[in-house]
Amino acid sequence: MAHKVSHIYGKRVIQGVCGLALAACLGCARHEPAPVAPLPAPAPAAAPAPAPETPAPAAERLTSYDLGVRAYDAGEFKRAATLWREAATNDPDQAVRRRAMFALAAVKLTQAGSDSELSTAQDLLDAWAKSSPPGGSGEDPRFLLPAFKTFKPAFAVKEMRATLERECAKKLSEREEQVKKSLQQQVKALESIHQQIQEKKKGLTNY
Repeated sequence: MAHKVSHIYGKRVIQGVCGLALAACLGCARHEPAPVAPLPAPAPAAAPAPAPETPAPAAERLTSYDLGVRAYDAGEFKRAATLWREAATNDPDQAVRRRAMFALAAVKLTQAGSDSELSTAQDLLDAWAKSSPPGGSGEDPRFLLPAFKTFKPAFAVKEMRATLERECAKKLSEREEQVKKSLQQQVKALESIHQQIQEKKKGLTNY
């Protein structure tokens, strides 16, 4: 009887231990974290596309007008006038022709030394004014600056003329007075000589 009880008790102990072991395995299975799949490696960044090449600007056409401006700035006024005359006549661009005509007229106006040269400059300015659109064609006004330095407005010219006329009248009056005195002295000298001659003649007739 005792042997049977011992056998039953041992069997139950073994069953209990197995149950505990099974429970422990199940508990570990529930608490074990699920494996995490590795993240995919980032794709390499694409290389930036090369910037498009900017085409080099075309060389700007250097006209006879431009060469004339360079000559003018260098003090070569005759060469500048020659180049501007060529540009005003032959350049295919009408705006360039107008700029050249204006520059040529302005410089001739400031350097006019006679009525003929002044008239030529005025004719050029008139021709430019008739062909120029409103606002002009980019003419350079600095070519007229020398003319403004010696420019006299109409009222100043009128006053200057009146002053010159007064000075001329005064000098003429002084000159007339000098001539009058000189003539009077000459007349007196002639009268004195004539009197001396008459006295000599009278003395000769007495002999």
